[in-house]
Amino acid sequence: MPRTATTEPLFEGARSAVEQAHGLIGHLLTFARRQPLRPTSVDINECVRQTQLMLRRAVPAGIEIETRFSDGAGLALADRNQFETALLNLALNARDAMPDGGRLTIGTMDVTLDAAYAALHPGAPAGRYVLVAVSDTGSGMPSIVAERAFEPFFTTKTGAEHSGLGLAQVYGYAKQSGGHARITSEPGRGTTVQLFLPRFGDAAPAPSRRAGANRGHGETVLVVEDAPLVRNAVAKMLADLGYRPVMAAGAEDALALIESAGPIDLLLADMVLPGGLSGEELAATALRLRPGLPVLYMSGYAEITPPGEAFIAKPFTKAQLAEQMRAVLRSEVAAA
Repeated sequence: MPRTATTEPLFEGARSAVEQAHGLIGHLLTFARRQPLRPTSVDINECVRQTQLMLRRAVPAGIEIETRFSDGAGLALADRNQFETALLNLALNARDAMPDGGRLTIGTMDVTLDAAYAALHPGAPAGRYVLVAVSDTGSGMPSIVAERAFEPFFTTKTGAEHSGLGLAQVYGYAKQSGGHARITSEPGRGTTVQLFLPRFGDAAPAPSRRAGANRGHGETVLVVEDAPLVRNAVAKMLADLGYRPVMAAGAEDALALIESAGPIDLLLADMVLPGGLSGEELAATALRLRPGLPVLYMSGYAEITPPGEAFIAKPFTKAQLAEQMRAVLRSEVAAA
């Protein structure tokens, strides 16, 4: 059929359909782990910097883009093009969650997932990774939706442009790269997607010579975490490190323990808690009741790191927890 003014819309419609089908097939192949990847050594910090212009064009002006690069983040073994696609999909997903504006935060750091973490998260191989965390301050998702967010074609959005494959591509890319993807979300507080990419050319970490120096000496640690699996895993880490963990599922239970006469040597609190109090508000109340109580915050949300406070990012290993615990306790002793 010759192209004329009458037939031009038909050709354009056909071309658009082919392009959409090509993208759809690419997403499906990535999710099914059959998309051919070309992994090379990628400087993730530099890659994110160079991708910012593309992300800026993809989200409205009412959304602020913030980056938090760890200077120690190493090279990742990754397909750069597919990583940029994953980053764009995460930005678009965040954009849809913030129709009235907000903040998109991209953070990087080196992490080591140990056997304990791998046991709690099937499909997450233990090893060294470059972690890319993409957080938004949007509407968030209830747990029943977050648990299915990586499934292909699953979406709560309306409209033909929402295929339900954006997060599926991210998950498929992470798994095919030998890494891991994790999503945490809470209605009204936003969403964080963590993308773990294997480090390039890294050997297994050597045992720390300071392991003994970082052990506890029977100190009582109040762990405030609403997720039972995480709470129990942290308690086991603390017990293995020589501490005595006491657990609370939320701020109300924690305050009851803080108001009691029992010993508490450190408060380890998640930043996001159910009920009316956040981890920071809980700590403020705890310090009024027990002045000088050491506090260590933990969270998987990059954008709510409390400035100037002791903080450990989820997921963390036993060695990382040990180091942070001793640093907080040593600083309190020095201040006294």
